[in-house]
Amino acid sequence: MKKILCIFLILAAGLSSCGRSGTGQGEQGPVVLVLAAFGQDPYLQKQVGLYNQLQEGYRIEIEQYVRSEKPEEDGVLRLQREIVSGNGPDLIDFGDGYTTSDIVGKYTEDLSACLGEEGRTACYENILSAFSYEEGLYAIPLGFMLKSFVGRTENLGNRSSWTIGEMMECYRGQGKGRLLYPGAFKADVFGTILTGSMEYYIDWEAGKCTFDGEEFRKVLEFCNSFSGHLEIGEDFSVQDAFLEDKALLMPVKVGTVYDICEEEMIFNGEEVTFIGFPVESGSGTMIESCGPVLALSGNSKNKDAAWEFIRQCLDVPAQRELPSGFPVRRSVLEEQLADAMETEYGTDENGVRHPVAKHQVIIEGEEPLDIYSITREQADQLLGLVEGACACSQTDQRIYQIFLDEAGYYFSGAKSLEETADVIQARVSMYVAEAIK
Repeated sequence: MKKILCIFLILAAGLSSCGRSGTGQGEQGPVVLVLAAFGQDPYLQKQVGLYNQLQEGYRIEIEQYVRSEKPEEDGVLRLQREIVSGNGPDLIDFGDGYTTSDIVGKYTEDLSACLGEEGRTACYENILSAFSYEEGLYAIPLGFMLKSFVGRTENLGNRSSWTIGEMMECYRGQGKGRLLYPGAFKADVFGTILTGSMEYYIDWEAGKCTFDGEEFRKVLEFCNSFSGHLEIGEDFSVQDAFLEDKALLMPVKVGTVYDICEEEMIFNGEEVTFIGFPVESGSGTMIESCGPVLALSGNSKNKDAAWEFIRQCLDVPAQRELPSGFPVRRSVLEEQLADAMETEYGTDENGVRHPVAKHQVIIEGEEPLDIYSITREQADQLLGLVEGACACSQTDQRIYQIFLDEAGYYFSGAKSLEETADVIQARVSMYVAEAIK
């Protein structure tokens, strides 16, 4: 970690300033910037510590906020009230629970101008666009991972996406006895599909939903074709289900440069296809924020100093230290891929040279499998997934609870398909309308 301010400023030269700052250090010492944090993140705390070492005129202090399904206890609503009243923090970390509803009221600054053209180019533009709202970037993730479905290419073909209709047709064409994925039953299939593609059905900018459309009804109908409960015996093996080709899909999270070959190993070395979640257009591979999601409060009186912290977290040294997920800065992920393609060697006590394992794949009931490097083809495949992803996977817990409540009536036969879709549409539309007021 570099601790010399001038070096940091050189590295950050591609990122511009934002707004007006305060006067810096006064007679009483450094100006205190408050960072509202949803969760206690050691990585964020380390970056705050570094900022406090580098900045002579400013100091960040973290204040904890907590999410809650009860409006009177919810930290996001509390935060919004404080910002409106002029008493809010300078910085915000929305954390792993971030959803678009956190920023639809535009309580935070648009960071597009702060980043500037060079700053946006330094990051993955499609990742930033996926987190944008009304063409503004009101919160920025420091890291991300991908959520998708993967299966044998011989079963799925070479397509990179599919609609719900194509998913249903492919699954039904596999013949009886093959699982959609291990552990699939009505509510679980519904939750898995909607967790991955919930935001696909919500247009936050227009304040509209499409849960009463034909596509969503097909999702409900498809999920209702499964068993109402988990039907897996004690001797069931997830690994055998894939090795013996008894399951069509495997839900996956891709968050390291080695995950791209890990899936092939689980499928016993056969060629695999990352098909994604069912959507009508675009890529079905979804983006999920990983780690801090930072924002600059709209009423901060020290915006330049606050932006300096976000810029620090987006710069190369900080991006290299992300504990999990992919860095949003393009050059750092490219470094990771280049390193992963190189085989490293060590020497044992007898002086014999041997390759050093960089990653291990844990498969149930077997010894861990070592990964020494990835191929150029695998690196290109991963980059294709990253650069092709265009939508966020976000789970707004209030909306998710509406899904579970209403779909349960349909799956039990208490409500019709049409009634269920209409009620979900009405309830979620009301929630979205309230959020954008």
